[in-house]
Amino acid sequence: MDCVIYTRISLDRTGEGLGVARQEQECRALAERLGMTVVHIYSDNDISATSGKVRPGFEAMLNVQPPAIVAWHQDRLLRLTRDLERVIALNVPVYTVTAGTLDLTTPAGRAVARTVAAWSQYEGEQKATRQVAANVQRAASGVHQGRVGYGYRRDGACIVLEPTEAATIRAAVARVLDGESLRAICKDLDAQQAPTPGRGARWNTTTLKQLLLRPSLAGLTVHRGQVVGSAPDDSPRVIDEDTHERIKAVLTDPLRRTAPAGRSPKYLLGGIARCGRPTGELDEAGEPVECGGVMVRAVGRKTRQANGNEKRQPPSYVCRECYRVRRKQDPVDALVEGIVLGRLQMPDATQLFSQGDPAAVQDARDSIEALDARLANAADMFATGDINAAQLTRITERLRADRVQAAAALDAALPGAVPAELVGPNARQVWDGLSMDVKRAVLDTLVTVTILPSGSGKAFDPDSVRVAWKS
Repeated sequence: MDCVIYTRISLDRTGEGLGVARQEQECRALAERLGMTVVHIYSDNDISATSGKVRPGFEAMLNVQPPAIVAWHQDRLLRLTRDLERVIALNVPVYTVTAGTLDLTTPAGRAVARTVAAWSQYEGEQKATRQVAANVQRAASGVHQGRVGYGYRRDGACIVLEPTEAATIRAAVARVLDGESLRAICKDLDAQQAPTPGRGARWNTTTLKQLLLRPSLAGLTVHRGQVVGSAPDDSPRVIDEDTHERIKAVLTDPLRRTAPAGRSPKYLLGGIARCGRPTGELDEAGEPVECGGVMVRAVGRKTRQANGNEKRQPPSYVCRECYRVRRKQDPVDALVEGIVLGRLQMPDATQLFSQGDPAAVQDARDSIEALDARLANAADMFATGDINAAQLTRITERLRADRVQAAAALDAALPGAVPAELVGPNARQVWDGLSMDVKRAVLDTLVTVTILPSGSGKAFDPDSVRVAWKS
């Protein structure tokens, strides 16, 4: 009588197929004792019979309708009851090395086989349940067995901070919270040749966003996408939980632009300054009406000199509406920067832009931002069904009470786009270290810049640029 042999092993740690080779050897010996001729070997190495994955060898064996099957044990052939029914449909005997013959052609034999298969499936499901529970317990207790993430490294059996990577993350977090774009931060990281989290040689906004959103940066442990616990208090953290909530709220805000970014702004006042050319009309109060057009940066014009040579004029700001007001860019930028930074460096600047202790004001603002982030995240969790209405109510009541206390400590805060450290004697040094995104946001928050007309060919006149502080 002809037969086929089927062998399978769930996990081949060496990749050498030694387990299935031993099964085949013993199955051949059994077939020889039974006087059967082996016509084919079907094998599935390193494939579980309970995972639901397709077993190519098993499927091929069923398709050929074998006259008899020899296996090492029934659980090597199948472990799910649905697979047993497919074998029963073949109406052929199954011989096993360690469990005898399964006569699937009789009701009694099928009943025995179904019982064995049911218990095998139960055992597999129980094992999976225990494994999941163990994984959750390890995650909740902060035990980390996998590869450590960016910002951390292994030191023997301990996980510690990797100083350079942690500093890179903290700097990026601070810049995002100050309103800077991910695109600008990636550009600077590439210029600094900062190592990336993956194998890529360059930073990109997707990689940076995913990195900054990792709960593990704040010592939170995650299992299957859900935060299940927090590492012990003495465990290393790149950022604290409040900062994590704030950065999460900023980067997941639906109003944040997610479309592919265009070019980063390069010019300080392009699109911010306005044209002050009088139109010749009067408003209702009898005041002259100004053009009000947006001033944009334009490349320098070419002019022909008396000797016939061409000379390019320096870049300028020009009105996009009337095109009749034009001013050289560099002296305008320098003037506006000087006025703003000079005011921010004055002794009364702290009292002008904030009240009370500047550090306390900053702490209160940070607390409000963190509480708002937690409120927003709680609403998102309710919307996705992660928490119910009662849980949402308890969370929001507590957070709103905390927010009232924080707001009471914050009578007047610095405008949101202005970094707190920019107010004081070190304003110039701080300014020089800011990106163009943040500089523009600061100016747009603090002042209104109007460029007035001036005769052509004249030296730059500071009075032709009007800088008004916003209330």
